[in-house]
Amino acid sequence: MSSLQTLTLVCFPHAGGGLGRYRGWRDDLPDGVELVLPDLPGREGRLFDEPLPDVASVSQYAIHQLAAEIASSDRLAIAGISYGALVAFDMAARLEASGKKIQAVFAASQRAPTTRLPPINWRSMDDERLLAELTEIGGLSPDLGAEEEFLELFLPVIRAELHASETYLRPDAYDRLRCPIFLYHGNEDAAIPSSSARAWRDETDHFSWRSLEAAHFLTGPDGKDLWYEALREDLRFVHD
Repeated sequence: MSSLQTLTLVCFPHAGGGLGRYRGWRDDLPDGVELVLPDLPGREGRLFDEPLPDVASVSQYAIHQLAAEIASSDRLAIAGISYGALVAFDMAARLEASGKKIQAVFAASQRAPTTRLPPINWRSMDDERLLAELTEIGGLSPDLGAEEEFLELFLPVIRAELHASETYLRPDAYDRLRCPIFLYHGNEDAAIPSSSARAWRDETDHFSWRSLEAAHFLTGPDGKDLWYEALREDLRFVHD
């Protein structure tokens, strides 16, 4: 990686997730990598805003919100986990179509955007089942189901973004990405089969795959961020 130009790394969270995970990366990123985090509706600074209805709307919103950072960056990469991986892909496809060069997409814990999984229909699922499903894949502490404030604030966002993730398919008008895709999948992921994750190889000529000893959110039993450790290693392959 060139030391003369900064790599701008835009990161998207999982459905309903905050950006704390990515903030934890800041102090340990390699020299020359700058983290950029979008302020998305339904969380943190925009907690009381309605979530956007679909993946395409989120990527369009992020492109508009981060227009200055995108325009000023000669080396731009995009990362996302779960729902965020599809947003990262959609954003990269839109930017490449506009003539912007993308250095890489780092996609974690998600099916390829041309594959479908058996429908779960998150939007119509009752709260009890939704909480049970989230707990099973490691996305929720079981005791949060009793927190009334959590249910009121975050379940609508989680539900909407899981529905957006479930229903997204790559538009026919999109070309295959010119940039490389680095794909990360947990070998204990109960939500995304490895065959659906490996199908990302059809979205680019430059594909890298890492299977991690982890469940859907790619953390170790001690809480270590295994996805970040792997992504940090792969940053050295991202060059002009």
